[in-house]
Amino acid sequence: MKVQQRLWTIEKLIGLKDRINLNPIWQRGPAWKTSRRVLLIDSILREMDVPKIYLRKLPAGSLYGHEAVDGQQRLRAIWDFAAPADGEAGFALSGAGALEPINGHVINGKTFAELDAFLQQQFRGFKIGVGEIVSATNDEITTLFARLQMGMPLNPAELRNAALGPMRNIIQLTATSHEFFGNAKINNDRSKYFDYAGHAFAVAAWNGSRDIKSTDLRALQTEYAVADMEDILALSSKVGDALNVLAEIDQHTRFRITRKWIYVDLLWVIMQLHEQGKSIDVEKITAKYNYFEERRRKYTSEPDLLLNSRRRDAAPNDRALYEYIYAFRADGASKTNLQKRNKALRKFLRNVEVD
Repeated sequence: MKVQQRLWTIEKLIGLKDRINLNPIWQRGPAWKTSRRVLLIDSILREMDVPKIYLRKLPAGSLYGHEAVDGQQRLRAIWDFAAPADGEAGFALSGAGALEPINGHVINGKTFAELDAFLQQQFRGFKIGVGEIVSATNDEITTLFARLQMGMPLNPAELRNAALGPMRNIIQLTATSHEFFGNAKINNDRSKYFDYAGHAFAVAAWNGSRDIKSTDLRALQTEYAVADMEDILALSSKVGDALNVLAEIDQHTRFRITRKWIYVDLLWVIMQLHEQGKSIDVEKITAKYNYFEERRRKYTSEPDLLLNSRRRDAAPNDRALYEYIYAFRADGASKTNLQKRNKALRKFLRNVEVD
């Protein structure tokens, strides 16, 4: 890998706005809160040092000239402040506490256009260190990206998303194109869809025989890096079929599926039913899930009440629900708790196949 060290003005970076891809496949979308964006701009206006940006130079003829390897959030903040999209004013310097004037010039609460001309010129002329990667393999880029993120860490799902490979690509395709995620009420903040899709593939691959913690999900991608594409596609089909049913349940249930372990547990039961050759009646399984989830929510804070068989609403599967809740509370990704929850949930989801 060859990296050339540059000092580029913000004026130049603004000029390259349409030529820098901020969203290569390993990068996350906008994640910085307003306060952090404001503090970055404040630091630049006060001519403080800011971290270096790494840009990968792309071959001639590419759609973009560069793609961001590190510094996506800083570039986005700079552009959104000083060069917003057409018709937009850009964000104001507020939300990070009262900002002190700079050499008598008020900046607090102002947009770039409202700043004194002197400060605008100073901002545009500010130089930022740029590591321009002029030659590198995808593996080298992935390694560099992961190392750079250790200082301001991505979450485990984002780091897995940065690891290129066939399994990662299939997981990402599922997360971005399957109707379940397209209609879900899950907040897709910081690669959450990718994380959920990865859990689905882990359940499909291991059938509850292994933990599905972040390190295990990373191992899944590594192990399938050398697998036949036919095996990966077969796994993708298994996941897709289960997600098709889950998408139907999610659209008809009174309790939208947002909790990770509810999502995982339902998917695994659906996969088991499919493996048994059963066609699932969505109306039946949704009704049984509604009953289960209503009782789970009722007793989740006091599960010990479920052991009192003299309660007015005592039911045959109370012991199973008790076991489920305790296996849900802590270490939900361990194979032991996955298996406990699966055993319990299957008691609630019996006789859901098409007649």
